[in-house]
Amino acid sequence: MTMSEHEKQWITDHGAEMIKSLGIKEGHSVIEFGCGIGRYAIPLSQVVGKKGQVLAVEREPEEVNVLRERITLFCERGAIEILNSEDIRLQSVDDESVDHVLIFDVLQYIEDVELFFESVHRVLKPGGSLHVYPAKVPHPGAVDMEHVTSTINKLGLQSEEGRPFRMMHNKDMVDDVVYTFN
Repeated sequence: MTMSEHEKQWITDHGAEMIKSLGIKEGHSVIEFGCGIGRYAIPLSQVVGKKGQVLAVEREPEEVNVLRERITLFCERGAIEILNSEDIRLQSVDDESVDHVLIFDVLQYIEDVELFFESVHRVLKPGGSLHVYPAKVPHPGAVDMEHVTSTINKLGLQSEEGRPFRMMHNKDMVDDVVYTFN
């Protein structure tokens, strides 16, 4: 498994700094949708620690295989649980059991956005946060953040102003915005 130096620094150091600035702390439980090869799931596990929980969702089997390799290299055993990627209803997750949900560069792949966000809202604890990164250069298409914000607001979560971050997007470092809903 090859990894660039800036990606390794992100996974072992800089990613955790960003995660903490989102308000994620030791002992928190987090779901990350579209976790890919672990560029956020691994720093999440480092921040939440042994008392916390990271549930990772990824639909691409090749990416899950790389994630599993990286978990053995960078995480303690049991630090990240990989969930069934086809279950956007999150049926395996208890109501009001998760402190944070990260939806980073994945909304363009969700067919039923309303159902998806209803499910996310169901599993969030009261006072929990939803963090959305639509990506300036999404693939395969653009994310309508007005529609996303409206859908999330209807569920009772309110948006903070988007916050800029220096962060990983695929294999590159980019300057982009993350939107948080509480």
